[in-house]
Amino acid sequence: MEKRLGLIVMSLFLFTILTACGNDDTNNSDTEHESHVESRNEVTKDNVQTEEANNNVTNAPTPSEIPEGMKEAENPKFKVGDEVIVNAEHEEGMKGAVGTVTGAFDTIVYSISYTPTHGDFREENHKWVVQEELQGLDEEMLVPGSEVIVETNQEEGMLGAEGEIDTAEKTVAYMVEYITADGTSLKKWFKESELSAK
Repeated sequence: MEKRLGLIVMSLFLFTILTACGNDDTNNSDTEHESHVESRNEVTKDNVQTEEANNNVTNAPTPSEIPEGMKEAENPKFKVGDEVIVNAEHEEGMKGAVGTVTGAFDTIVYSISYTPTHGDFREENHKWVVQEELQGLDEEMLVPGSEVIVETNQEEGMLGAEGEIDTAEKTVAYMVEYITADGTSLKKWFKESELSAK
C-alpha cells in the first residue's frame, strides 16, 4: 500500500511539474515558430530558399545557396520558371525527371575528383562544381589536373575538400528543382546540354 501511495504522490508531482513547464514551452514554441517562419521566408537571389537557419551552420553555404559573385546568364536557353526534362544521370533516378529552372548563370563548369573531408573514399569525376565554388579563383579557366579546394557543401564532406580538375567548360549552369520517385530535389548544377524543354 505504501508503494502505491508513493507512486501516486510521485505521479502527481511529475504531472504538476510537466504541466507548469508545458505552459512555458507553448509560449516559447509560438515565438520560436514565428521566428522560424520568418527565417524560412527569407530567400536568396532568384527566390531560392536558404536552409542555413534550420541547419544551424555558420559561414558554410547550403546546397541551395547561390555562390557569391555568380552572374545571371545574359541569354540562357532556359529561363527561371521554365519546365525542363533532365537528360543527365549524375544521380540515380535523375534521368528523365521533370524539373523547374530556379537559376541560370554564366560561369565555368568543372567536373572534379576530390577526397571528402570526413574520410570517405575519393569521389571521381563529380559533376558539377562552378568557378565560384572553388577557393581563391579569378575569372581564368583552370585546366585539367589543376589542384583546388572546394568551397561548397553540395554533398557531405565536400566543403574544404582538396580536389583536382577533370574537365572544364565555359557555359550556362542551371539550378533545377526536379521530382523523382523519392520526392523533390534541388540540384546544382546542370549544363545547358543536359536539359531539354518539356
